[in-house]
Amino acid sequence: MRKGISLEALAFIENGYRNEQERNLRLEGTVLVLFRSDLFSQEVRVLKEVSGRMNEEQKQLGQRLKEKVTLSNKGRLEIISKEIPFFEGKGGLDPRVKEFLINEENPNFRRPLEIDGLEEIRSRTEEHTKDLSKGIRMETEKVYLTDHTMKVRIYNRTKEKKPVIIFFHGGGFFELDLKVMSNICKLLAQEAEAVVIAPEYRLAPEHPYQDGIDDCLESLRYVYENAEELSVDAKQISLVGDSVGGNLALGVHHLSKEEAWDIQYIGLLCPLVDFSEVSKSSWNIEHYNLAKDQELIRQELITTRESLSFIQSIYLTNLEDVMLPLVSPLLRQEKRSLPPLTMITAEFDFLRLQGEEFSAQLMEAEVPVRHIEYKGMAHAFIRKLGYYPQAADAVYEISKHYHQTMRKTR
Repeated sequence: MRKGISLEALAFIENGYRNEQERNLRLEGTVLVLFRSDLFSQEVRVLKEVSGRMNEEQKQLGQRLKEKVTLSNKGRLEIISKEIPFFEGKGGLDPRVKEFLINEENPNFRRPLEIDGLEEIRSRTEEHTKDLSKGIRMETEKVYLTDHTMKVRIYNRTKEKKPVIIFFHGGGFFELDLKVMSNICKLLAQEAEAVVIAPEYRLAPEHPYQDGIDDCLESLRYVYENAEELSVDAKQISLVGDSVGGNLALGVHHLSKEEAWDIQYIGLLCPLVDFSEVSKSSWNIEHYNLAKDQELIRQELITTRESLSFIQSIYLTNLEDVMLPLVSPLLRQEKRSLPPLTMITAEFDFLRLQGEEFSAQLMEAEVPVRHIEYKGMAHAFIRKLGYYPQAADAVYEISKHYHQTMRKTR
C-alpha cells in the first residue's frame, strides 16, 4: 500500500485515468495528475509512479469486491450482493458508472431509438474495455450452413483437449462489438481453463427472430460434430451469454432437448429473460433504491426500457411472439431440465427484477442457481472490462461456479 494515499483517493485515481487527456500525460517515469471529485469538494493532487499503476489499482478494487459481500433472501432465493469497493453501504451509483453517465456526450448514442441510426451505432467501438488475459490466442473459422456462412471466433485452442464454452454476445440482437466480445472471451477462456467459441450470429432487423437463435444452435452443432478437430470435449459443453446473449443461451438450451449433446452449465450476465415485460404495467421504478443519484438512475432505467421497446420492434415480426419461451425464457413452463446456472445482475439495471424472478423460479424447480448482484452497476457493465472492476469479477465468479459444476459432472 502506498503511504499517504487514502483508499477513497485510490478509487478516484482509478477513475481519473479513464480520461483520455490524463492518459496522454503519462511519462516514462512519473506524472503529476490533478483529479477533481464530484463527491468531495476538494482537489486531490497525487504524485504516482505510472508503471503498473492500473493493474495494481484494479487488483485492490477486485480484492475489495471479494471481501465485501452481503447476503439477503427473497423468498427461497439467496442473493449474493457485491458492494461498491471502498464505498460500501453508501448507496447510489458506483463512482465509475456515475462518471460515465455524467460525461457521456450523447446518452442515446449507445441506445438507438430509431432505425435510421443503426449503422452509426454498429460502427462504434467500446473504448473502455481492456484485454486482461495473459496471451490468450484467438482464431477465426467459417461455418458453412445451408444458405449462408457464419464466422466463429475460437479462443484458447491448443493441442490439449479442453471443455468448451459457447459465448453469445449482447448488443440488442442488432449489434456486435468485436473488441468487447474478444476481451470477455479471452478472460473467460483463461479463468475457466476452457476453449471459448463465439459465433457471429445474424443480426436484426435484416435477420429477425428466429435467424439469430438458429445460428447459435448451429454453432453448438458445429462444435459437437468437430470436437476432435477443435480439441474440445463434446461431453463438456457449456453456455455463457451477455444481455440478449443470455436470452439466446436459454433459447439454445430449449432447442437442444432433442439433440445429441448435453449442456453442463449456463452463465448469464444481465440477461433479457422476459421480453413481454416491456409492455407490462407491473414494473415499477420504486423497486429501485433512489435515495442517491436519483436523476441519473431514473434516466438510465427509463432509457433502457424505451430501448427494449425499440429492440422488440426490430427483432420480432409478430409482437405476439413475446409470449414464446424462445423469446421470453421466463415464461418457459419446464425449467427442471436446466443445468446449474449463474445469474449476474446489476442493481440499477431495468432487467434486474426479471433476473431475480427467473432465479427464484429455478430455485422452485430445484435447479442449482448462484445469484450475484453488483451494487451500483447499470446494464451491460461487462462491456467496461478492465475499467469497472466488477466486470472482471463477474467473469471470475462465473468461472468459479463453472469449475465447481464441472468437477461434479466428471
